[in-house]
Amino acid sequence: MRIPPARLSWESPVSVPILESAGAIRAALEELGWPFERRKSTRLYSKFAYVLMVPKGAYVFQFKLKEISEAVIETWETDISSSGRVSRLKVDGYLLEETDKIRKFLECYRKAVGREPWHFTFRERSQAGYLLPEFGRAKRAWASFGFDTRASRPGRRAKRSGP
Repeated sequence: MRIPPARLSWESPVSVPILESAGAIRAALEELGWPFERRKSTRLYSKFAYVLMVPKGAYVFQFKLKEISEAVIETWETDISSSGRVSRLKVDGYLLEETDKIRKFLECYRKAVGREPWHFTFRERSQAGYLLPEFGRAKRAWASFGFDTRASRPGRRAKRSGP
């Protein structure tokens, strides 16, 4: 009896609004020439409100890959606090052999959004909750695919040394 290969999953918070994220997924898939089918779904999550966990539902944009992989790419938005929202990106059901293809997709996604998806601005962090672990999770998730999340941000000057 042969054991089927394990399917992998990758997920990250992203600093991209939900509609922009869905558009970037579509643009990246079209740039790569990967056929896909678009679906909609909902995802349940919990929001902490005062002392209680409140169940919430999020609209999910799904992109089911065809031919290239059996993976499903999803993006959705969660309300982390009363004024803060964080979008998430997930690639689910890909094989270990497809890791390079998924990295290529993530590179195209990053290019399509026009900024580093793991970098949250001071305002975004403040609205959601500055010390939330989501921001570190985003950097770790992207770093796990070989992205340099420690590099200085584009447009930001390096610190000068000396007088």
